[in-house]
Amino acid sequence: MVYAGTHATSFQQAEADVKLLGELEISAQRIARATKRIGQERVRQRETEVAAWEKVSLPEQQQSPQVQVPAVACVEMDGGRIQIRDRKSPQPVAEKSRKGRFWRETKVGCLTSMSSVQWEADPCAEIPRVFVDPRRIQQISREIKGFSAAGEAPETAPQKLEDRAGRPEVLLRSVTATREDLEHFGKQLVAAAWQRGFAAAPRKAFVGDGAEANWTVWQRHFSHYTPILDFIHAICYVFAAALSGRDLGEGWSIYCQWAQWVWSGHVDRVIAALAIRQAELGAATENEPEESPRQKVADALRYLTNQQSRMRYDEYRRQGLPITSSHIESTIKQINHRVKGSEKFWSGGGAEALLQLAADYLSETAPLTTFWRSREAQATGQRHYQTAP
Repeated sequence: MVYAGTHATSFQQAEADVKLLGELEISAQRIARATKRIGQERVRQRETEVAAWEKVSLPEQQQSPQVQVPAVACVEMDGGRIQIRDRKSPQPVAEKSRKGRFWRETKVGCLTSMSSVQWEADPCAEIPRVFVDPRRIQQISREIKGFSAAGEAPETAPQKLEDRAGRPEVLLRSVTATREDLEHFGKQLVAAAWQRGFAAAPRKAFVGDGAEANWTVWQRHFSHYTPILDFIHAICYVFAAALSGRDLGEGWSIYCQWAQWVWSGHVDRVIAALAIRQAELGAATENEPEESPRQKVADALRYLTNQQSRMRYDEYRRQGLPITSSHIESTIKQINHRVKGSEKFWSGGGAEALLQLAADYLSETAPLTTFWRSREAQATGQRHYQTAP
């Protein structure tokens, strides 16, 4: 019931799945109650683990409770969206300006152990063709930043996805997801990383986009990890700025040059070029439209300047570290498949339970296998009854 309730698009669909696949007549309401109950048990177990981590001394927090330590430990985080209709849970002031009064933010973390080779020089000095394919970069920019350049794309041969030299090999992923505030989420993430032995890994990376929340968590809990700005978010800003005030045919060569500079770790050259472009267009005014060329250039200049210290991509590749947050992006899409939708509304407790279970099932460390075994061993034989509110 819990598996069906977590993986199906709705509890009604879970009822149909259980009937068809298991030949069992179980109502959607019963599946929902069981899923929420088990999810809440896992949430309490998670809180116990966080409390236990907080009691560990600082020297022990920098060591590994595990015998095996990954060669490369990567932590990624980002936010998703979910609709909450709970009168006891007022919408935070910070979210009231966003579209839809029921939408709330979820926070998701991805902990990935990897293996890779360290190199004496950059193993992939030239930017992969996929990032200088006009049709592909148009699609990426449209999906991430909502920007699409005007004009016809230059003719290029279809590009196949390349196996970039020096790319780290992913070994094992675990996931954490919550609606708790940033401070509590940071503790959940660092406690989970400690249990995986990440603190003792010889090479550690914290990868994220430019959101302030990401780097607040990094500063508080992962400052001994190498901070890396997601490369794809960076080139989306570069693409928008290079094409601002130009059509795709005119600005494409400029984008390719700037993208190569970013790939090579020469972000200072792009910042200098953007400053020249800003002087040509003029500074953005206080009420500048978001889509105006001057605003696009100003946004890119500010973004790259603020993130410059996290954009040494040539050095990261030499160390065998990841440079994109693709794992957390795909993880959030998988979680959103269950919890996000214009017709889906959750209570506060129900949302947290579903997020926990969704993260558990996505974790290749199989936390639910251990949970079910220990739960069965601790069973008292008494049935669970819900108390009336």
